[in-house]
Amino acid sequence: MAGRLMKVFVPVVLVLAVSGMAPPSRAAGWDYDLALYLWALGMDGSATVRGVESDIDLSFSDILEDLEMAFATHFEANKRESSWGWFFDLFYSSLGNNLERPQGEFDMNMAYVEAAGTYKTGRDFQLLAGVRYVTMDLELNFDPRVPLPPMIPTRVEGDQSWADLMLGGQLKKDIGKRWRFWGRADLAGFGLTDGTDLTWNLVLMGQVKVARRIGLILGYRWFDIEYENQDDRFALDVRQAGPILALNYSFH
Repeated sequence: MAGRLMKVFVPVVLVLAVSGMAPPSRAAGWDYDLALYLWALGMDGSATVRGVESDIDLSFSDILEDLEMAFATHFEANKRESSWGWFFDLFYSSLGNNLERPQGEFDMNMAYVEAAGTYKTGRDFQLLAGVRYVTMDLELNFDPRVPLPPMIPTRVEGDQSWADLMLGGQLKKDIGKRWRFWGRADLAGFGLTDGTDLTWNLVLMGQVKVARRIGLILGYRWFDIEYENQDDRFALDVRQAGPILALNYSFH
C-alpha cells in the first residue's frame, strides 16, 4: 500500500514543486481566480456497505430537499510570463434520502479535494497533473417493516478514504473582453491505489464579466466514480452530474 501511494504522490510533488507551489507574492507576477460555486448534482448508481448493496437514484430536487450542508470552492493561480500554474478544488456535502432497493434511508458525508499543477502547451490549453482525495462516510438504514433476507441487518455503516493520481487537460478561451469558455477533462485512478478502477471527470463552463474583477459562471459537470475495497466489503459505483453556478473573483 505504501509503495503504491508513493507512486501517486511523488510525481505530483515534483510537478507542483516545479510549478512554484511556494507561497506566491505580488512581485512574482501571479494571477489568481477564486470561485465559490453550487454544483446542483444528481446521483445515480449503487453503494455496498459491509457487503450489503443498495441502489441510489437521486435527482437534484431530492438532494436539495435533504441537504444538510454543502460547501464548494475553486482557487487557481497562473504565473504571468510563464507556462506554469496550479489549482486547488474542494467540494463537501452532507445529505440523506430514501433508498429504492431495499427500501430504507441513507446518510452520506462526502468530500473531494483536488490539487494539481498545470503547464500551458499552447495559447489556450493546459496539461494538468495532481491528486484527487476522496473521503466518504455512508450509513444505510433499512425499513424493518419491509421483509429482508435474514443475512441483511437493518443498519450498516462504513467509511472510506483514498487518493488517486489525476491526469488531464483544460482549455480556456477568451471570447471578446467579457466572455470566456472553460473546459476541463481528467482521468484518475489507473489502478495505482487499492480499490480504484477508473474515475473520470468532465466540466464545461462559460463565464461572463459582470464587473472589473467579478465574473458569473454557468456550466455543467459530470463525475463518475468506481471504487471497491474487498477487505471492508465496501463498493461505490455512482455517476454524479448537474449544472454549476459560480461567482468568480479575479485578482493579482
